[in-house]
Amino acid sequence: MDTSTQYPGGMGIFITTILLAGILMTGPMILGAARLWIELPLLAAVSLLLVVQGLRLATRVSEGAKFQLDAIDLGVVLFALYAIVRWLTSSSAYFSRIEAMDVVAYAGIFLTCRHGMVNRQLCMFLLYLLVLLGVGETAFGYYLSNHLDWFPFGPAERLHDYYAPRWLGTYGCPNHYGYLLVMAMGAAMALGSFSKLPWPVRIILFYVSIMMMVGVMYSGSRGSWIALAASICALVIIGIRNGAMRWWVPVTGALMLTIVSVFLFSLSPVVRMRLADGVNLLSGDKLQTYVRVELARDALHIAHDNPLFGTGPGTFVFIHPRYQDSTFAFKAVLTHDDYLNCLDDYGIIGFGLAMFFVAAVTLKFFRPLEIDSRWQDRVLVATGFAAWIALLFHSLVDFNLHIPANAMLFFALTGLAVGRIKKEGDNARHWSTLSLTPLGRWLGWGVVVLSLLYGAEATRSAISDIIYEEASAHDENGTQADIAPTSQLIASTNQALAYDPDNAQALMYLGDLYRYQASRQSDIEGRISEGQKALNAYQKALRANSIDDTLLARMGMTYDVMRSYSEAFFCYQQAVTHQPYNGQFWYRLGNHYWERGMLPKAEMAYLQSLSCPHGGEGSAGAEQQLRGQPEMYGVPPPAPGANPLAAPSESDERPTLP
Repeated sequence: MDTSTQYPGGMGIFITTILLAGILMTGPMILGAARLWIELPLLAAVSLLLVVQGLRLATRVSEGAKFQLDAIDLGVVLFALYAIVRWLTSSSAYFSRIEAMDVVAYAGIFLTCRHGMVNRQLCMFLLYLLVLLGVGETAFGYYLSNHLDWFPFGPAERLHDYYAPRWLGTYGCPNHYGYLLVMAMGAAMALGSFSKLPWPVRIILFYVSIMMMVGVMYSGSRGSWIALAASICALVIIGIRNGAMRWWVPVTGALMLTIVSVFLFSLSPVVRMRLADGVNLLSGDKLQTYVRVELARDALHIAHDNPLFGTGPGTFVFIHPRYQDSTFAFKAVLTHDDYLNCLDDYGIIGFGLAMFFVAAVTLKFFRPLEIDSRWQDRVLVATGFAAWIALLFHSLVDFNLHIPANAMLFFALTGLAVGRIKKEGDNARHWSTLSLTPLGRWLGWGVVVLSLLYGAEATRSAISDIIYEEASAHDENGTQADIAPTSQLIASTNQALAYDPDNAQALMYLGDLYRYQASRQSDIEGRISEGQKALNAYQKALRANSIDDTLLARMGMTYDVMRSYSEAFFCYQQAVTHQPYNGQFWYRLGNHYWERGMLPKAEMAYLQSLSCPHGGEGSAGAEQQLRGQPEMYGVPPPAPGANPLAAPSESDERPTLP
């Protein structure tokens, strides 16, 4: 990369550093920015960062600078553009839009850190902040594991209670907490190994590295343990190839660190528990029904059926239930494999673009680094390479690239690193470079305009989501009639939709509120009137996310309230056909049959619900209550394999029980 292509210093880089520090440090401290109420505001902050970069570009052009992108930059830009195209063609427009905005944010942070962070001291400032963040997260993980009755992000966020005694810091998930510590530990060890800081400071850095290793250990994340080993190996490689020391020095240091880590790990009851789980999994012939193996198998089936373009960004959570089988007892938001998730969501084209970027960056890391007195370059490259190699392995068993806080930090560290790798001859044109010089100032102003549009989209999405979540936070059942008037909640939800009419979550919630109101109407006219409002909201939600089968079930429940039983049956039939192992859908179908007086069919649906691996809550009690009804006396239990989906006829219906 030609230094002449980089942005100028001065106030622009200072503002850039402040914005980067705020964005990169905020996400990890608030649930990994994996909740929309923090993720979307962070994306709005990224838009401001990109506006600043556009202004810097326009200023730099006026000074006669030349701009060119290489293969790495082109890979980033092409994948971001492809993500936008897949959003515009996706069946889940709302959630695909959010993931496409995430991808643009990652691309913007990478390019900013690669080309815009020209001041070494400010780059090092970001690394120091990362080390402090890692130390703080380690301490918080320890504290929270000993105060399980404290819920720092509200009573709904209680995953640390579920995962105890594993540590998870402020993430809510030990796997992603573990990888954050791996990145922070890599930065601390790089500073201790490759810097020219005073030895007392470097000894402290090695000490805090050991402390963060303890945090990784107590996370109980086996993927993070693998990432930790990969990170250490990466630092050894950098020490041998590009360091200012003999080969035996980094090798000896790594061996000593390995001995210390093995000793510490052997003392941990969490490690012993997790290793025992792994041994039991492998020796007990349970591997085929292990959740990650099942997810991988299902993901390959999805990719087989959607090979070229995938199902669309952010759609796995809606598509996967249509593929899971009778042994999968969970609702999976993502695969535990970033590679398979990319293949499913973006198809072979998107996966190919991603792998092109991976190959280009990996090859770049293995180019010689010109060693001189600027030890900061060695530290930045070592930190970025450690994070890079660690994630390449960790992504095989987890999804850190779908956790905004970790993804932003990862791309920032990678950008800072590859921006420091230079070689004689970089100034010359090459087949893999594209000159942007002919664009002149239009390049910078174009970035400004596009960033403002991006910021407006992120801001309206954020405001809409925050209003919606505030309205829906009062009651987990979605009715909230005992906490706030339904009319008030409807008004708040409509206010959220005024900012973002395609907010699929708010539309679904609005439908739930109208359905609740319909169920409270004493006359059929009132039920039909309010029910139709619910159906209108659900239909708009379907347009925003046509692959969400739960909307079909909700529409069926609404038709039941309206006494439109034929339409209700059609909705339930579609839902259970799409997701045959969703116990909740079968339970709702059973209620539908019972309401129509079709008690034998209701019993079949309840029994089908009970045979599902998840979602059948309430079916056992309903089936027992149903068996106690006078009309069921003498009626034999359903035959095995009886089909509760057979279209009902008028002769099936009996008078509805009082």
